[in-house]
Amino acid sequence: ANQAMLKPPGIGREKPWHQDHAYFDVPMHTCIVSAWVALDPADPENGCMHVIPQSHREGPVVHFKRRDWQICDTDIARNRITAVALQPGGVLLWHGRLHHGSPANRTDRRRRALQLHYIPGSIEKISSEERLAVYGNEG
Repeated sequence: ANQAMLKPPGIGREKPWHQDHAYFDVPMHTCIVSAWVALDPADPENGCMHVIPQSHREGPVVHFKRRDWQICDTDIARNRITAVALQPGGVLLWHGRLHHGSPANRTDRRRRALQLHYIPGSIEKISSEERLAVYGNEG
């Protein structure tokens, strides 16, 4: 699944904390690699990616439908949050279960990025019901 992630100046919304694996109907053992490519300078003020290092080791986390389909705000290890600023062409790679998100763009600068997810082609899909039994039934 490839996406353009656009955060226009002043109105680009936050993407709450989540795990990418929670969006895909694939077995829990599947290794998903996500890539985020900055097309504009990305910094904490205009909504760069924020991650919680090593959080993928905690396994799947239940997601809830609130501002988006997300990890509960109170389940985030705020003392471990790391902002990843990137220049255009910079790339961030992460495990599909890493807790990550990005704040709103409150600047007068745009923040564009491409996001790609790599999933082995040989993986047999599971049902949405099986995925939601692990990640929560509000998806």
